[in-house]
Amino acid sequence: MGTLHSVFIYVALFIALYFQVFLLLTYFGWRKRDQDILPGFNPESEMPTVSIIVPCYNEERTVKKTISSLLELTYPQHRLKIVVVDDGSKDSTWKVVQEFADHPQVRLLQKANEGSKFAALNFGLKNVDSDIIGCLDADSRVDTMALMHSIEWFSRTDVYAVVPSMVIDSPKTLMQHMQKVEYESSTYLRQALHRMESMYVAPGPFTLFRKEVFEKVGLYKEAYHTEDLDMGLRMHIAGMRMVHASKSLVYTHGPKTWPALLKQRVRWTYGFIKNMMDYKSYILSGQLGDLSIFILPLGFASILLSVISLPFLVYGLVAPIVAHAQQFAVTGIHFHKFTLDIFSIPSQAYAFIGILSVFMLALTLVIGRKFLLKQKILSLDLLTLIIYPYFSAVWQAKSLYNAALSKKSSWR
Repeated sequence: MGTLHSVFIYVALFIALYFQVFLLLTYFGWRKRDQDILPGFNPESEMPTVSIIVPCYNEERTVKKTISSLLELTYPQHRLKIVVVDDGSKDSTWKVVQEFADHPQVRLLQKANEGSKFAALNFGLKNVDSDIIGCLDADSRVDTMALMHSIEWFSRTDVYAVVPSMVIDSPKTLMQHMQKVEYESSTYLRQALHRMESMYVAPGPFTLFRKEVFEKVGLYKEAYHTEDLDMGLRMHIAGMRMVHASKSLVYTHGPKTWPALLKQRVRWTYGFIKNMMDYKSYILSGQLGDLSIFILPLGFASILLSVISLPFLVYGLVAPIVAHAQQFAVTGIHFHKFTLDIFSIPSQAYAFIGILSVFMLALTLVIGRKFLLKQKILSLDLLTLIIYPYFSAVWQAKSLYNAALSKKSSWR
């Protein structure tokens, strides 16, 4: 196991490091291009009309804050509408939203639940006719300037969808702090993908579309409960550009517990795998540029590596504990003075690669926080990077198992 463990660590770390360096060079090596110069809207009368759909199912605790944040957006009120779709909630969601029943910017709709968010989105789409159409999950809220930062991208005629930056709102549990670090690192990843013209997910929290998108590529599909991924891929196939507005901030609530997080991530990863199987003809084809040549294959490879790494991660964690326990059983517990010198540094090549990989991962977090989110660079939650691979490997393995057996994940 030890030799096999070392070989795998070499391979996995090399691939991870290669991908990190590739993204870093993409981020810093890119220069502002003509197609990213934003003319803006002037005068205000040129600003497009916007409708934001808020699908909600049993969101009595959060939906009021979601709607209120939309009403506080800095944007001409007569050009912004909010469409709330109660998707057959069984709690007091419909009663809560009645507070906004008489608000001129808000329209309240109800429908029977069909088991997935895509149906609620499509129901809302059939009841709007704005230039720009967006969605905001009922457990999220937006920064007051989010719409202005996103909408300016539509002053370019070649942009069809704009994705915001998402951060975890007021994390409290270990699981939420782990997601906070992940989301902030993902901001850097989104910006790198933006610069490669390879954005391929149109997430529920505040992605905005031109109405032509739905006219040309169709409405949302069930898509294994990952309708945002399917929509992004269909847009790429249709040649529609999707961009990332890094200054557009959306705050969302991550799952608080491990079972809830596991269920969410299995659904996401299972949906990615199944969608890749549906669109497999585009992988490595070059038809979608860097997305089909690099990003999608590396995304699938990362899942396989994560699954294969699970036993090695467990072995690497347990083996030293067992070895020390055996030593203590024979010699007893002895406390040795710790000294730090050059001979204390591991000499194995994979140790150096591992340290460099951790450094690169921390660097992505720094970039995401300092340059994109304008937040505090380092904090104690950085320590969650140490345990994240263990959790990630579990949901990747479960997702791959479910995909192999076509065992569908539930939305709720």
